[in-house]
Amino acid sequence: MTVNEYKKEITSIFNHNSRNGFADWRQCGSLERSLTGFLEQSSRELEREGRYKDLFDITCRAFVKWSNTDKDDSNGETQSFVRSVFDIWDSVYERGSQDISHNKMFEWFMGKLDSSLIDYMENYLLDYVMEHFQEPHLLDKKLTLLESKIQEQTEKAKEESWRIYSVEGYQRMVMQVFGEQGRPIEMIREYAKKLKGDKARELLADIELRYGNTDQAIAIYEALADDECRQAWGRHEYNLKLKDLYKSNGFREKYEVLLERLLYLETGSDDILTEYKALIPPENWGSVRDSLFNSFSANNYRALPWYASEKCYDRLMDGVEAAGYHYLKQFEKLLGARYPERCLEILVRTAEEDSEQANNRKDYQHLARVLRWMQKYPRGPELASELAERFRAAYPRKRALIEELENF
Repeated sequence: MTVNEYKKEITSIFNHNSRNGFADWRQCGSLERSLTGFLEQSSRELEREGRYKDLFDITCRAFVKWSNTDKDDSNGETQSFVRSVFDIWDSVYERGSQDISHNKMFEWFMGKLDSSLIDYMENYLLDYVMEHFQEPHLLDKKLTLLESKIQEQTEKAKEESWRIYSVEGYQRMVMQVFGEQGRPIEMIREYAKKLKGDKARELLADIELRYGNTDQAIAIYEALADDECRQAWGRHEYNLKLKDLYKSNGFREKYEVLLERLLYLETGSDDILTEYKALIPPENWGSVRDSLFNSFSANNYRALPWYASEKCYDRLMDGVEAAGYHYLKQFEKLLGARYPERCLEILVRTAEEDSEQANNRKDYQHLARVLRWMQKYPRGPELASELAERFRAAYPRKRALIEELENF
C-alpha cells in the first residue's frame, strides 16, 4: 500500500465510526479499537519493509485526526490511542533513523506545538518531546520552545489565573532540560528556588542523583517524605522512594527505620511486608509478626490482606466482622468453611441493616442477594426464610420489596 492509501483508510475509519464529525461514547470505543488495530497492523507491515518515514507520517495523520475529531472519550479511549501511537513513534525513533532522522521527527512535533491542536493533545506531544530528542542542538530548541510557552502563558494568566499552573509546568520542563544539558548544578539549584511545589523539589532531587550528589538528593526526599506524612494525603510515594534510596546507597539503619514506618503507612502492601520479613530471621518471624499485628486496631481493614497471607485466620475473621460484609466477599474462600456461623451472622446483620435503609427496588434486589448468599451456609436457608417473612410483615406497603422477596 502507498502512504496515501494508508491515509485514506484512516479517514475511512473515522467516517465509519462517527456521525457529522462526532463520535459518541459507543462509536468512540469502536473508533479507538479500529484505529489502533489498523495502526498496529500497518506498523508490522511497514517496519518489515523498512518504511519508517511512511509509518511516522500515517501515525501523525491519525494523531492529528483524532485531535480534530469531536468525541465522547469518557471511557479512556484517548489514553489508549495515545499509548499505541507512542509505541509506534518509539519504534521509529529507536530503529528508523536511517529512513527518517530525529531532526525530521522533531520538526514535525515543533510544528504542532503551536496551539493548533486541542490543549490536552498538545500536552501529550510535549510529553513525548520531553522524553526524547536528547541531541544538544535539539535540547537548545526545546528551551526556546519552553521559554516562548512560559511568556505566552504568563500573559494569559493576567486574565485567567489558572494558567499559572501551566507556567509552573513549563518551568519544571526548563529545569529538566538544564539537567539534561549538564549545566552547573549551582545554576540549576538557583533556578529551582523560584519554582513551587513538590514536583519541582522531586525533579531537583532526580537531577542531583544524575549528577552523583546522593546526599543532596536524599536530603530533598527526606523533606518531601516528612511533608507527606504531615499532610496525611493517603499516598506515600516519597517515603517509598526514600526507602529505596537508603537501601541502594547503604544507609541500612535509616532504611530499616523507614521500612518499619512504612508498615503503618502502607499497611496491606504485600511488597512492604515481604521486604520487612526478609530482614527477620525465620525463627523469630512468628513473634515479630504477632507483635506487629497486635499493634493494629481491630477495625484496621487495611491489615486484612496481611492476616490472609500469613494464614492468621482468627485475626482475619475478627477483622472481617469489624469491617463488614464487603470484606467477607473478598475473604470468604478462606473463612467460609472455617467459621460458617460467624460468616452467616455477618450476613444476617447486613440483611437487617439493609431492610431498614432500603427504599427502592435496587435496594430490595440487593437485600434479596444477601438472603440468597445466606443460603450457602448451614442454617442459612431457614434464617433467610425467617428474615424475608419478617421483612414482608414489617413493610406490607412496599410492593417492590415483597416482590423481590417472594421466593424466600
